[in-house]
Amino acid sequence: MSVGENVSTLTSGDTTISHWVTSKPIRNASFNIGRFKEHVVNTDAGLPINVLMSEKRDPLLEKYLFDRGFAFGKDMEKYVGDDMASSIAFFTKMYGENQIPKFYATEISYSHGEAFPGLIHLAWETFQLQSYEGEDQIFRAHEVAHQWWGIGVDFKTYHDQWISEGFSDYSGAWYMQVVLNDNKKFFKQLEEWKKAILKNRKYLFHSDQEAGPVWLGYRTESSSTRGDYSLIVYKKGAWVLHMLRNLLLDWKTMKDDRFVNMMRDFYSRYAEKEASSQDFQQVVEEHVNSSMQWFFNQWLYRIKIPTYKFAYKVTETPEGKFKVRCRVKQENVDDDFQMIVPLLIDFGKDQVSRVRVMVNNTTNEFDLPPLPLEPKKIVFNDLESVLCEVDYEGW
Repeated sequence: MSVGENVSTLTSGDTTISHWVTSKPIRNASFNIGRFKEHVVNTDAGLPINVLMSEKRDPLLEKYLFDRGFAFGKDMEKYVGDDMASSIAFFTKMYGENQIPKFYATEISYSHGEAFPGLIHLAWETFQLQSYEGEDQIFRAHEVAHQWWGIGVDFKTYHDQWISEGFSDYSGAWYMQVVLNDNKKFFKQLEEWKKAILKNRKYLFHSDQEAGPVWLGYRTESSSTRGDYSLIVYKKGAWVLHMLRNLLLDWKTMKDDRFVNMMRDFYSRYAEKEASSQDFQQVVEEHVNSSMQWFFNQWLYRIKIPTYKFAYKVTETPEGKFKVRCRVKQENVDDDFQMIVPLLIDFGKDQVSRVRVMVNNTTNEFDLPPLPLEPKKIVFNDLESVLCEVDYEGW
């Protein structure tokens, strides 16, 4: 199996030679050779999905897993095929139609995945055991998402590679959130990414070289900053999309319509083209109807991540309403750093309200609008809307 279309196949004795041609230039190409059993999923859109899984299991690998209490999963090619079909349908809905002429998912004997036009390689592990924490869904959907981000919309330079990898990482997590209907697993994944970013080379008594900005692309990884390409371009890049998603979230309906419309607009404009970070910023600004230079400066071109120290006190007014005085201290960022941070006001009995607050270095204390009920608690940075650390203080 290869990228492109099979235009000829010649078999002579034990040798088969096939000729594959792509209809247009592509960034990278691959093929996979082996003995596979094929599982075909016919989608509603009429796109057949072919899953190629190794016919035989490595006996040494089987013993390795058995000795550790694991066994090979049954019908794993069907689980993989279901994720392929479901994620393609999800991304088509969220981002727009993708002109994929064919789609193959093939098992490889390595622990990574890689995407090519109409073809993805998936690590052998995802064909062995069914995970219940969402990692498989994220991994598989990440590679599928590349048909939109990285292949459908190509990145212009290495500075813009987060449009491929960061977008696909977040797409995988978003898909997992929806297909499993599990916000807890989704936020757990975001939390794990955040912890890795915040703890990057920070030790008990000293810190080594800090990771570079998202904009630096693969150059953020060097002999002294190993792992930073994946950490920053993939995971921090994914966090940038999450912050934009929550910035556009409708608090009344909790719907993502504005974010979805923005992503569909960006994809439709640059499908079959190269896009830069500046191109994406322009689309974002059109949908936000405001300059977002401050946001992209902070999250693409700089490296600082804020720590917020939050406190509040509640007093009852003579009219029987409740006044909430809030205090925020912003630390570990430049003086001009600013972010819009949501607050969740929890009144108990499933009654909540949300407000957005612009926080910067001049923001110290502010009052919320008078409340009809006494809040049971107030959550700063609801829904993990900002990549940051939050400490709660007493008043």
